[in-house]
Amino acid sequence: MTGEVPEIKETNVEGGGITRFLLFGIVTVIIALFIARFISRYVFGAIGVYSRHRHTLLLIGLCGSGKTTLFAQLVAQKCVSARTSMQPNRAIMTRRQLPSHKEEKEEEKSSFSSPSRVSNGANASQVVVDFPGHRRLRDSLLSAIEEAMSVVVVVDAVTIQDDRQEGAQALAELIFSVFTSSAFYGVQRVLVACTKRDELTSYSAKAVRKLLEAEITRFVTSRRGDLQSLDTILNSARVVVGQKKSKFAVGGGSSSSRRDGPTHQLSLDESGKFTFDNFPIPVHFADVSSVVDPARHPFNVEPVWDFVEGRM
Repeated sequence: MTGEVPEIKETNVEGGGITRFLLFGIVTVIIALFIARFISRYVFGAIGVYSRHRHTLLLIGLCGSGKTTLFAQLVAQKCVSARTSMQPNRAIMTRRQLPSHKEEKEEEKSSFSSPSRVSNGANASQVVVDFPGHRRLRDSLLSAIEEAMSVVVVVDAVTIQDDRQEGAQALAELIFSVFTSSAFYGVQRVLVACTKRDELTSYSAKAVRKLLEAEITRFVTSRRGDLQSLDTILNSARVVVGQKKSKFAVGGGSSSSRRDGPTHQLSLDESGKFTFDNFPIPVHFADVSSVVDPARHPFNVEPVWDFVEGRM
């Protein structure tokens, strides 16, 4: 009995080791999943905005601004009268083929020749989407913006300052909600197309820009004032009294419209004014008419093509 070595039972030791190994594995997996979620949401989230397949030219604007008429002229080279629709229109706008070498020489001789219709090859095409301007469809608009590479804001240059209709104020609100949404983050360029310029009472693109910048300034300032603490005092111009002026920005609209992801901001400069020059992506303005009639007026849809083909 004294020479016998007692048998050591390793069952509990092995069982405890397996348990600890399993717990360690579970904790490791949980941590790895947490890190992966963090990376996918906050690191690759911004990259995903750019990698998303953006390929459309999106027409947006208020009801009655002339979006569908412009759409028809771009797609079919036809002037049509349109009514308010609740469904988007989608088609391909295609340039005519490049002129022959002889035609190019003849056009060069004429000082009134129009610019080349194709910048980098014949039959240049672009998918264009005409989105309705009804307020009830604003939530659906975000999905259309996520596909857009470029955005055209169509403005009725006749009623832009008409108090009886939706004018600069309503348009400023639309621009604010669209430009500061996460869906818009990734759009490369914007064109503000001032339509109906063939009418005598229409405002020029330069005038429309000034009206919109002034209205957006009021909108952003008012919105910022609403977010001030109760002990902040604003003067009649809604400027904080006693606070040093500095460049500030107000983010997007409601949380539901902004979604997750990075957003642009509409910033006021040191003088407290908004200008499209300070926006992170290029915003161009152009005089446009969907009623093409060279005998009556010089306006047409050529600026939209210049915008699409990168000549603007």
